[in-house]
Amino acid sequence: MDKVLLGASIKMENFNFEVPNDSKKDRARLGDEIASKIREQVRESSNDKSQNDEKMMRKIMAKLKSGKKLTTKEENYLKQHNPELYLQYLRIRRMAEALESRLKNADSKEEVNDIIMESLSAISDKDPYKEYIIAALDEVAKEFKNSDGYEALPATSEEASEKAGSSGKSEGKNDSSDDKNSEDDFDPMSWSPLQEIVDSMPTIDFPA
Repeated sequence: MDKVLLGASIKMENFNFEVPNDSKKDRARLGDEIASKIREQVRESSNDKSQNDEKMMRKIMAKLKSGKKLTTKEENYLKQHNPELYLQYLRIRRMAEALESRLKNADSKEEVNDIIMESLSAISDKDPYKEYIIAALDEVAKEFKNSDGYEALPATSEEASEKAGSSGKSEGKNDSSDDKNSEDDFDPMSWSPLQEIVDSMPTIDFPA
């Protein structure tokens, strides 16, 4: 009996019965009362679990619709209770991560906007999870635009090109200067083959 009750998270001490006289009728009545109490406890336990499940699923669906990332606990719950939706969630997260990676490699705010628009326009109207995908991509775009990396970007691609060109010219000047200094410091006698030839030449002593 205890094993059955434990399976339903119910223990015998939860019940309070009067011990009847030792008669078949009284024992039968006690058995009916115990069975009734067990059924009641099982129903309550089942209702509590059902309510918790509904609460968890509502929370997960709200996150998906707002483009939020699920916690590990929520992911495990979704995987167990709705495997199909879990696989779609993984697909959506991969799309969001791909967008995030592209945004981090953008050279200007203008390019960031182009990447976002391109990603959103690539979503098929026939995709049954389009609403969730758009929400996830919007969330990634919003987070990136609030980052310091985005603020540091030049406004347009043209400005980014000019900045890159200016940086390249500066590096070129430094390289030219280094080459010139290298030429000025060049000592032909320090070149090994020439030094070997000089060392091998005979020494001539002139009379005083």
